[in-house]
Amino acid sequence: MALDRLGFEGMTGKLRPSPLTSENLSRFFFESLALSGRKAVAGAEWTLRVNPSSGNLHPTECYLLAGGGEELDLSPGVYHYQPKDHSLELLAGIREESWQSLHLPPGTILLILTTIYWRESWKYGARAFRYCMLDLGHALAAAGEAACCLGWTLSLQEELGTDDLARILWNEPDKMTDGPTGKERPDVMLALFSDGRVHRIDKCLISGIETEPLSLRPNILSPSIVPWQEIDMASEAAKKPQISDAYSRSAARAEEVLRIELKGKSASIKEAATDVSGDISREYCHILRRRRSAQAMDGRATMPLDSFHAILKATMPERAKPGLPWRPQVNPVLFVHRVEEMDRGLYILLRDERAKEDLRGAMDPDFFWERPSRTPPGLELYQLAQGDARLAAKESSCRQDIASDGCFAVAMISRFEDPIEEYGPWFYSRLYWECGMIGQALYLSSEATGYRGCGIGCFFDGMVHRMLGLFDLGYQDLYHFTVGRALTDPRLIDLPAYG
Repeated sequence: MALDRLGFEGMTGKLRPSPLTSENLSRFFFESLALSGRKAVAGAEWTLRVNPSSGNLHPTECYLLAGGGEELDLSPGVYHYQPKDHSLELLAGIREESWQSLHLPPGTILLILTTIYWRESWKYGARAFRYCMLDLGHALAAAGEAACCLGWTLSLQEELGTDDLARILWNEPDKMTDGPTGKERPDVMLALFSDGRVHRIDKCLISGIETEPLSLRPNILSPSIVPWQEIDMASEAAKKPQISDAYSRSAARAEEVLRIELKGKSASIKEAATDVSGDISREYCHILRRRRSAQAMDGRATMPLDSFHAILKATMPERAKPGLPWRPQVNPVLFVHRVEEMDRGLYILLRDERAKEDLRGAMDPDFFWERPSRTPPGLELYQLAQGDARLAAKESSCRQDIASDGCFAVAMISRFEDPIEEYGPWFYSRLYWECGMIGQALYLSSEATGYRGCGIGCFFDGMVHRMLGLFDLGYQDLYHFTVGRALTDPRLIDLPAYG
């Protein structure tokens, strides 16, 4: 099916919003944070999820605040989404009058995403903090795409602070559990509007919601937990205060949500396929669940130019779901290896065209800054240097072949010192969220074109900075990625996620 029919290219028609029912809520989680499959080899078996995660370790948890109703078969309360058996676990009740006092639009539910650092720090140590924040961005984008399939809108509620979210979840400000789960930190609240619009919510009413937690014990992750002081320090610095109009000073674009047309109502969710009307929406949702991370690239495949452009368009901020309320901070540098009608070399994609002059002044003065002749409108793509960039991509990505064997690789270069100084240290984690969302866009759009992507968390940022001529903290390399034709391991057996 052509890429331009899958929501990644030119899809401007508005989706007919689906009602907020238990069935549709189940579908939302099924296409965002659920298990997507299982793999087996030589007696070993492991699960995969719709949302990507470093090392398949998944530190991100999702909590749901819902008020119930006739079509939503839930009593008012705080629920935890459990991917293992695709279920909601009631953790705390909410009095009906307390929920009604929020004055939320009909068909609105609230989500809170949290991070359990120990899920990744046992393997990655101090760098687990940034991996966790990238995974938070992956989860944000996965949830946004799943909401889009239902005609729903997902919106960040950034006026609330970390303590507000902890109080809502646990009735305690800044609760950091040191028990069997390790430290869990709330990251962000999202409002899910089933009417497809974006509404403003009173932060004072939300932060004052009263819950009645049940006496429950969390699962034990491991017999003991090794503390990482660096993660504790970064997490403490990343605590967000309650701020009204946090991004009012930025020149952020209004949130835009692209939607595909979907008609009719979905039937019960089954592993084989999501039963929705229309080939377009069925295929689109299928892509969400079939996304996989490449383990190796073939080193030979060449990508058509139109596919390359479509993949890049999917990363643009106006296509982000959910839309981010701050000015785009991340501008990817591309190592182009094998793309039809493109010279090999180094390129940059400006997701914020206002950054061009500043980047040009900060980078190597010998860079070309030439726009390739067939670049379509809406893509600010520039060639910086010509030549074989495979060794540079490989060496800068911890000498991993996957960075040089794909059709192209990416180094996500973010504005760094200025936004952190403008907003505060809590904005540091948001830079990684933005990178993670770009990564998920690359995953899905490459999947739609018949290619495959893979995030690369291990890289030498200093090497990339020297390569680009960046010598201060104005810009920072935060995430690498590669896209190409994936090699598959014939020993692996694919199994259904559930059943």
